[in-house]
Amino acid sequence: MSVYKKDDPRHLRLSIESILNQSYANFRLLVGVDGSVGEELESELKMYEANDKVASFWFKENRGLTAVLNNLIEEGKKLNPLYIARMDADDISKSDRFEKQINYLEKHPDVDVLGGAIEEMEYDGRLNGKVIHYPLTHQQCFDFFSTRNPLAHPAVMFRASFFDKVSSYNALYKKNQDTELWFRAFKAGCRFANLEDIVLSFRVSQDMYRRRGGTKFALEVLRLRKEINKNLGYGVKAQLFAYAYYAMAVSPGWVKKFAYKTFR
Repeated sequence: MSVYKKDDPRHLRLSIESILNQSYANFRLLVGVDGSVGEELESELKMYEANDKVASFWFKENRGLTAVLNNLIEEGKKLNPLYIARMDADDISKSDRFEKQINYLEKHPDVDVLGGAIEEMEYDGRLNGKVIHYPLTHQQCFDFFSTRNPLAHPAVMFRASFFDKVSSYNALYKKNQDTELWFRAFKAGCRFANLEDIVLSFRVSQDMYRRRGGTKFALEVLRLRKEINKNLGYGVKAQLFAYAYYAMAVSPGWVKKFAYKTFR
């Protein structure tokens, strides 16, 4: 879990508590603090220093999500885990998320990375009724990736060996780091899957649509999507989608919001 200065302390507490209250108890929660976070967040984080299930890593400078995740992966490897799970500082994991994901991975040793369905909640925590299901099988995930990400990034659990096959996140990508990682994972022959069950409540942040827009963001997505389409053999439909996504990313906020709600 990565935490930075714009995270809400109330949301952070709910997120951490959702991990600490998992029905599966054999885990460590690694929290990367990305630069100065202010008194409220710092106080919230220090509440958990005495908890032996939580380890916090404080980084002096704000370096972005990709760098923090890579640091946490390296720290996690030192514990010799079988699995590494992702979590965001404003989402809420279902209490049986780890149990269900680990049970699945133990029964399916060929699967390298596993996600699940997510339900959306508004910024204030109210569920808005939208549930997003992702493709269940590897082939379905591969086909789905021709236009969209086949996993909800905050809801995934990796085998630790995944990062031996693929390495960590690409430091060149401050955003879209998950898309780029899935691309390399498919190229490396990793196997994907999703649970049909809801494993996480995903908070729709107030600036989510702004963060998913702008010319720089759009060009990065377009370049990456063109590379994906070329290397993974996706066809004309995928190319058309790449340009449509570019057009959406440089559109006004209301267009992005409509497209997100309609096509996600």
